[in-house]
Amino acid sequence: MSDHQHDPAGPVTRLRAPPCASTTARRLWYDTVGHGHVPALRAAAATFGADRPFLGTDFPYEAGDLFRTAVSFIEHAGLPDDRTRRMLDDNARIVLRAAP
Repeated sequence: MSDHQHDPAGPVTRLRAPPCASTTARRLWYDTVGHGHVPALRAAAATFGADRPFLGTDFPYEAGDLFRTAVSFIEHAGLPDDRTRRMLDDNARIVLRAAP
């Protein structure tokens, strides 16, 4: 990742990790809006972990078949079932702190 972009002598010194470090990026959440681009989804899961991306859409700007693609491309991305479930369901519940 971009770990080498941080200047440890720079002004941001009180953080637990550099702001661009892979450890910091893995604490953020990412939506899955990729407009059906499976390689981008796979890269996000591989880079940040399957527990960080969650279902995202461009609704209401995309409706009908375009909206359904936001879900179906995750279901058909070839990721293991547990990762797919996390992205489509579990991760959003965690972000929103909702009960199952």
